[in-house]
Amino acid sequence: MDFLTFYKNKVVLITGGSQGIGKELAKQVLSYQGKVIITARNAEKLLQVKKEFGLDEMTLMIHQGDVSNYQDNVDLIKKIITQFGKLDILITNAGISGYGEVEIMKPEVATQIINTNIYGTLFPIMAAIPELKKSHGSILLVSSVAGLSGLPGASAYSLSKMSLIALAESLSIELERYQIFVGIALPGFTKNENDKKALSPVGKSENVPERPERFTMSREKMASNYLSQIKNKKYYKVYTVFGLVAHFVSKYLPRIFHFIIKRKYIPA
Repeated sequence: MDFLTFYKNKVVLITGGSQGIGKELAKQVLSYQGKVIITARNAEKLLQVKKEFGLDEMTLMIHQGDVSNYQDNVDLIKKIITQFGKLDILITNAGISGYGEVEIMKPEVATQIINTNIYGTLFPIMAAIPELKKSHGSILLVSSVAGLSGLPGASAYSLSKMSLIALAESLSIELERYQIFVGIALPGFTKNENDKKALSPVGKSENVPERPERFTMSREKMASNYLSQIKNKKYYKVYTVFGLVAHFVSKYLPRIFHFIIKRKYIPA
């Protein structure tokens, strides 16, 4: 089955859809004649996407909200059903990057990272399950290769992304009897937009450093991979060469993996 056949007329909710991979996912689903809802905190960026795509509310719906707020997710699902009558696919793409050692990280920074990455994944799923049961739909959780092992200097981020693996494992069993597909994607480095930000340990929003080109994957390719994973119902996928190498070494050569991390880590 090709992408057009699979995604045509599917109603797809993408969290964190105002930029980056989320925006590209929306663009590709729309090109396959699907219906898309994107949600994010930044209303201005959502409106920019809406203007750029030039589509009406019956094809592309935007929603300014907070995925870590449960009631906001419930309200969004009701809005989707009123507009489209169903929900077929949920991609929990929203997330926030952060760095800093535990000792120097402000509690509110850790809270923001955990709320966005954990509750911002869990709550949309909780709100969407009743509708996905009706459509026998799909859920794709977006984690990270940082969730393969606890990374020094990125403890809160690794904690939040590693927890999504456990969540996906639980959901895949819980929802199997409803014929809901659950998958988890663990991307490595992706080519960032220029305004991609990460939280410093004191809460300052800083530019994410550029990664070497050979280690990164384009947003277009990453989004296409996610859509292929959903279409082909592949539960667990690691992306980019860097991600695949990190996955192999951490799983089969854990002592070497931790030795490399210790050697490469520069304390603050």
